[in-house]
Amino acid sequence: MNVWEAIETRRSYRVFKQDPVARTLIENILTAGAQAPSSANMQPWEFVVVAGQKRDELSQMMLSSFIDQKKNYDILGKDSFFPQQLLDRRKKFFADIFKKLSKHNESPMKYVMEGSLRFYNAPIIIFVFIDKRIAKRFLFDIGACVQNVVLAAQSEGLGTHLLGLVLKYQDAVKKTLHISEDKEMVVGICLGYPDMENRVNDFTPGRADLDQFVKWFGI
Repeated sequence: MNVWEAIETRRSYRVFKQDPVARTLIENILTAGAQAPSSANMQPWEFVVVAGQKRDELSQMMLSSFIDQKKNYDILGKDSFFPQQLLDRRKKFFADIFKKLSKHNESPMKYVMEGSLRFYNAPIIIFVFIDKRIAKRFLFDIGACVQNVVLAAQSEGLGTHLLGLVLKYQDAVKKTLHISEDKEMVVGICLGYPDMENRVNDFTPGRADLDQFVKWFGI
């Protein structure tokens, strides 16, 4: 699969098979991530790869905390400012994904919220960290690295799903995995073989046309 095919076929998968992923394959994918550009080649990304019993332990810890404390996570971002154009895109996304899940007898909000904390049953969860003491502008480098990881995984027949909800539990994750308090979690990456027989994985949200976010000068 070439890079264009990986870009065009990539999606956020929500159902994964339980087939194991070889460590050598994970290493190759992370190596692709490390090929991303970074300021002065400082490569500020740090990965923590979790599978097996420890993965299950973390998932159960997050899920139990979420349910027991009835955390009202602002999944729709109502407490944050967004330009109207972005709000419209978000509204359409949730309307479309909730419609898709409802057709498959899923409770949409529960599926999205609790599914995130179950890592959508992916056998591998990768936590991406950065040293919290450095400037936030280096998060751009992390984004470039993560995109390489996602596209490399896609090209190898694997699937991914980026998670933000796990950040609410990063203190517990760091304690469980003995991660230094100087580190800040940036994102979680579900990794595994997607179950393409499950129609939930058919969902692919649309993308805005170029004229909505591109300005041209002199060309």
